[in-house]
Amino acid sequence: MSIASWAKGLVEDSYDFMIDAYDSTKGKVDEIYEVKSKSQGGYDQRTSWIAAGVLEQKTGADDMNVTYRRPSEGYTAYAVYRNFTDGVELNLTEVDDMPKNKAKDLINDHVKSWGVKMRLTEDKFGASLFKNGGLTAGHADFNAVYGANSFVTNSLAYDSKPAFAAAGNTRTSKGGGTYFNALGVGLNVTNLGALYDRVFVENAYDERDEEIGTASMGAIALLYPPQLRRAATQAVESEYLPGVDTNDVNPLYKACKLVEWSLLRANSTTWYLGVLKQGITFYRRGAPQIRLFRDEDSGAYKASARARYGWMLWNFRFWGGSLVPTS
Repeated sequence: MSIASWAKGLVEDSYDFMIDAYDSTKGKVDEIYEVKSKSQGGYDQRTSWIAAGVLEQKTGADDMNVTYRRPSEGYTAYAVYRNFTDGVELNLTEVDDMPKNKAKDLINDHVKSWGVKMRLTEDKFGASLFKNGGLTAGHADFNAVYGANSFVTNSLAYDSKPAFAAAGNTRTSKGGGTYFNALGVGLNVTNLGALYDRVFVENAYDERDEEIGTASMGAIALLYPPQLRRAATQAVESEYLPGVDTNDVNPLYKACKLVEWSLLRANSTTWYLGVLKQGITFYRRGAPQIRLFRDEDSGAYKASARARYGWMLWNFRFWGGSLVPTS
């Protein structure tokens, strides 16, 4: 097999095979995150302006005087695009001794599997925000370092707190209020109600500490690992309170969408509640790259795959978790 037939005959077909396999696989990133595709740059940032306050009600019928307030910035969140790579190699002897069609089929099958693995790579990377979001010492995936720019190096969220902060480690708004979004209770109807109140009542304030309606800003989801399927189904899908003989109505019946994520299974008791596609963004930086070439020194035939992804937590208020690991 010549280098010409190796590259020319495989590159275009292989890329199509990879994308077809990628598109046929359903991941959780697109369901949970706001997803953006970027074609330039090595990072993204998002600075929130402190929103306008509610309008002041005047006491006098003729009082139309306006109280002026200067706009100010909230926190800045960053996402650096990470590099993900893989490669496959056939040595010269293998290719020389292998029927030409078999060699092509082998590479095409391998490249096709990259499509599935790229989807899994996205999900695995995206799951890190949840799996490692409660660590009090932080996690490297929260860092944002690009060249000489060290935007975030403390391994924590945009406000130097864990993404899921507990009551003993509260975060402070620009208005001075204190908030937390991590509980330490198991998944049942009562505790789901407690986390619901924490996210959509106690934390439903903006950076000015003025009330906002986060629960109305998108679909609410209960996110959990496979081990909590029975508890999640019972808490949300039971029309009446489980284990109660008086037929009391379950106040959280169908209050949220059930989202089971197998990549959260390492933390078998941890669960989350939040608004889908709010507060968190996943980035796909450019199209995946496939390169097929021959190593002139060894004569080996090689194929490589490269992709770039990033994610950003830019507002904690839309999400809460329970029994999230802290160390």
